[in-house]
Amino acid sequence: MKLCRYVLVVVLICCISSANADLKYTCSWVGNTYGGGQKWVQNFAEGMAVSPDGVVCLASGWDEAGHEFGLYRNGDVIGGAADTHGWGEGGGRAAAFGGKYLFLAKSHGNEGGGLKGVQYPPKGFTWYGISRRTTDGKHAPFTGGKGRNNDLLVLHEAPDKEDGQCAGLICDTEKGLLFVSDTLANRIRVYDMETMKPVRDWECQSPGGIAMDIKGSLWVLSGAPCRAVHFSPEGKAMGAPLVFPATVKAVSLSIDNKDNIIIADGGPLQQVLIYKGINNPVLAERFGVKNGLWAAPKPGAVGSLRFAGLTGAAKDSRGNLYVSCNTPAGGTVLRSFSPKKLMNWELLGLEFVDVVNVDPRDGTDGVNLYSPEGHYNADWSKPAGKEWKWVGFSLNPFIYPDDMRLHEGGFCVAEATVRHLAGHRFLFMRGMYSNMMPIYRYDTEIAIPSVLISRAPYHDGAWTPPGQPKEGSYIWRDANGDGQMTAKEYTVIGPALGEFWAWWMDDKGGVWFGEQGGKEPIHYLPFIGLDKVGNPVYDGNRQINFEMPAPMNHLLRIEYHPSTDTMFLTGHTTDHPKTGGEWGQVGTEVLRFDGWMKGNRTPKWRINLPYKANTAASAPGVSVTEATIKSFCTAGNALFAVESRTAKVHVYNLSTGDKLGEMTPGPEVGSESGWVDFPDAIHAYQRKNGEYLVFVEEDWKGKSIVYKCKP
Repeated sequence: MKLCRYVLVVVLICCISSANADLKYTCSWVGNTYGGGQKWVQNFAEGMAVSPDGVVCLASGWDEAGHEFGLYRNGDVIGGAADTHGWGEGGGRAAAFGGKYLFLAKSHGNEGGGLKGVQYPPKGFTWYGISRRTTDGKHAPFTGGKGRNNDLLVLHEAPDKEDGQCAGLICDTEKGLLFVSDTLANRIRVYDMETMKPVRDWECQSPGGIAMDIKGSLWVLSGAPCRAVHFSPEGKAMGAPLVFPATVKAVSLSIDNKDNIIIADGGPLQQVLIYKGINNPVLAERFGVKNGLWAAPKPGAVGSLRFAGLTGAAKDSRGNLYVSCNTPAGGTVLRSFSPKKLMNWELLGLEFVDVVNVDPRDGTDGVNLYSPEGHYNADWSKPAGKEWKWVGFSLNPFIYPDDMRLHEGGFCVAEATVRHLAGHRFLFMRGMYSNMMPIYRYDTEIAIPSVLISRAPYHDGAWTPPGQPKEGSYIWRDANGDGQMTAKEYTVIGPALGEFWAWWMDDKGGVWFGEQGGKEPIHYLPFIGLDKVGNPVYDGNRQINFEMPAPMNHLLRIEYHPSTDTMFLTGHTTDHPKTGGEWGQVGTEVLRFDGWMKGNRTPKWRINLPYKANTAASAPGVSVTEATIKSFCTAGNALFAVESRTAKVHVYNLSTGDKLGEMTPGPEVGSESGWVDFPDAIHAYQRKNGEYLVFVEEDWKGKSIVYKCKP
């Protein structure tokens, strides 16, 4: 969730007019129920509250466009808690409706110490607390309130690396009381909803989700192993706790208006548990398919009762059940079910720091789309935004807990490209910082970790590949077929390589990677075949290295096509050098070489890309150029290149290098986009009718933009 924080700290959202009238195109999107503008489904769903009249508040620590707390009703987006992040502010994992108020768990930092004054905590610390809002999400300040809007009750001033978030909120509207699960302090705290002054508190081990029954007593998820404990409103223990089976991971607790206790089980069973008898609860019902989205006979297949990453379950006063999921690796799913257990509606926000791509060789002409975790079917004859349907999810956290998609997200895996090798389908992936190339093999819908090629031991994030070598560039291959990394499965293929941005797998499975400079910076690992498990085999001893062709002096991208022996290289040249402080961009030129393996090093053409330097100071990690290309791709007889800041797509003739036009986000997606954030964020495919499908990452409101054009 911190990957793209700078996008909104240095605010850049492009509301762009249509460009280049002689290039005809239409705009659509994939991965979010809504296309943007005033409506989108937020990036994550880490907690949920439901009002009696059926308004759902989804809580999360981050949403790129600022709705850490989105408001939904009857399958529609009705708003969000305004101004929830930026200038040190972030979201949380809990929310509660209380009469005229909406209470939200929040964090409030100081941007690394850059924000001064009484509205911000001191450098190195974060305020964790509760924001009071009106039910439409507007600020409801109170005397003594902290933060920029004087609506924050601070529970803890904690060091930045310490998690001080409260894990549960509930209101007694009649008595005007707010009950808080203060997890860090192991206490339940009670506040007056109007004054926000403390009323009382008591001890509770690791309190989590909290709910109130009809008589006003409290049930709280507590401790490990998890159980639900019963308290009077004054904090007196009441009866024996409700102890869950060892297989259950209770992630939320609510109570309906018939005093049924509702538990969302985030463990391997992925079900909603309903207990009857408030004083002596007994499990009466399991709602949802056992094992959820990963149930046999087709693990990974999507279905309305196949839950994945459960985070909440609660009912409104009419008995409608609402279920929220935060899919493994991140993505929002919100479903409503009638009292008869039929699905009323569904809202999806599935793609964040991702871009979808077509399977080019399945014979369906662009029907199957894949992202690092998702699988969609498309009907391109339907209206904009209605073409796609979510049909599969390829990550299984219970069988493959070391899958890097669970741990590092966009750092390692932000795009996925399908390849068919020796009659089998694979995904190769690339990430935001181009540290490595993961390769996955398929078992129906599930993508299994298969091969990892890394430029150096990986230590950039919180996770490291288990058993990886201490030094050198390496190949890991899943020799025993269990999808887990062990030390014996690694092979060092050379010295550790420095930062570079060029990774590519060609249609025949050959892996290309290119350093930014050096004597022989272009490297090629030929595909040898499949091992007995079905993994692609690569041998460092067969690696071929190539010199940098003149006039290039700074290599940034590689795309090679063996069927035509055509190489596309991008970067900087002696004629068009790098003059700004940007990193991870495509560079100033694209060069095409025909007959690369035959030794030709004379470019057929050179395209000068948009590049406008700006040496003004900027935030750490932010490009200091006004116009740079972040990503490029080829398909059919066209080359597509997308700008980082504006998300403008430049289109070129692949045969001649001539400019054909430009494409920008249309009204279908609110005529807007966030920054394009990672090096391989654009893909294209030419259909049999000559139409191009062009997919571009769009993190700001959680989707992939789709352009349909015929240059």
